[in-house]
Amino acid sequence: MLPKKGKKLPAWKGALAGRQAYANVMADLLKKEHGDSHRAVKLLMRQTDASERTIKHWLAAQHGPDTVFFLRLVATSPVIRAFVLGVIESPVMARQSSRPVRWDVAPLTPDVATANSMPQRPAGNDPINDPDHDPINGPMTEGLNERQRWFLDRVGKEARAKAWDIVAHWQVSPKTARRDIRALQSAGLLRFEGARRNGRYRLVQ
Repeated sequence: MLPKKGKKLPAWKGALAGRQAYANVMADLLKKEHGDSHRAVKLLMRQTDASERTIKHWLAAQHGPDTVFFLRLVATSPVIRAFVLGVIESPVMARQSSRPVRWDVAPLTPDVATANSMPQRPAGNDPINDPDHDPINGPMTEGLNERQRWFLDRVGKEARAKAWDIVAHWQVSPKTARRDIRALQSAGLLRFEGARRNGRYRLVQ
């Protein structure tokens, strides 16, 4: 039998330090992608095969998806998938590669914490993917940064790449993501086609 007393591992102080923190993050991501309408609930039911009551609990941050439902969301949700990839490939996790691997999220940066506290908007109406809301007066550096090169590559591979992908992958603020995209458009490398609700970015050939 294991001893009743002994040393305890130090508590994890990252972004998902507990069940409630996980529930809050998942609710935030699902609302960003789908909103919290009845239609969103029905869509998530089809994607995950979870009950209506369970999904309402997710959106209300009463608890997060368990393992099976989480994996189904990773497979069907671009936002959840981008978030997971962003965690895995983030610079913070790269610096911790020599430590034992653990299924946790690196601490949120101030920019991301601010972004996550912003009021939620229904899916399709988020100005983060709206070229008319891109910051115009932000400073633009010469040449392309890593985020911009990554986004161009993503646009070339995925038809629905959007600014939120930059936020999730690079852990930067929505303003920084929009500024990166505006710079690509100004350089003639990227254009936005279609309506704000269902339009998409495309590479300029």
